[in-house]
Amino acid sequence: MTSLLLLSHPVLFAQHKSLQVGLKGGLNLSSLQLADPAIPAGRTKLGLNLGATVSYYLKANLFLQSGLSLTSKGMKLRGTSSLGFGDNSVLPGREASLISQQWYGQIPLYLGYALPLGGAIKLVFNAGPYVAYGLGGKTRLTGDIVYDDVIDYGTWEEPTFGKRGLQRLDVGIGAEVGIELGRATIGLAYEVGLRDISPTQWVYIPFYPTSYKNRLLSLSIQHRL
Repeated sequence: MTSLLLLSHPVLFAQHKSLQVGLKGGLNLSSLQLADPAIPAGRTKLGLNLGATVSYYLKANLFLQSGLSLTSKGMKLRGTSSLGFGDNSVLPGREASLISQQWYGQIPLYLGYALPLGGAIKLVFNAGPYVAYGLGGKTRLTGDIVYDDVIDYGTWEEPTFGKRGLQRLDVGIGAEVGIELGRATIGLAYEVGLRDISPTQWVYIPFYPTSYKNRLLSLSIQHRL
């Protein structure tokens, strides 16, 4: 009952010196680490992040930060031949693309430090692990698609996650540097996915590499309540 009362009144957290809550949102630029050098570069995709943060101050400027966010990841691939098939199977020189949209619920656990610069300005650093779970998304392939023993150029769309798609669970590490101006903090963060989330079964959609690990660069604004 006490927990429900506190969660329904976030201002009570903000007034506590050791525990603070906030809202956070911004833009993501996501990509992936590939083990296959044949897949072309230019794989970044623009996305969003939005969520709530909870910070617990261990000392005056040393804190633990967690929370829950809805974040968009994924990638775009484009090439001039069908990726995933050799030139002996398809005609080369055909324009092909894959757009993978991934929506995650993500929880970080970061250790942070706020370095006072004078006045209400602080330089903030934090880093640590995160865990994310794939909530949904669509993957769209345009290119030479195999239908039984026929290859036809067209567009195919399937859920990003599922038994023929990427694995839902992702874990990794992240780090962020930011400028705190009063109640607001502008931060630049980078995340490295450590878990290979490539499909565990036969890959129906081409382009999914044998190893798929998320990479993410984000710019966000956090506001303490």
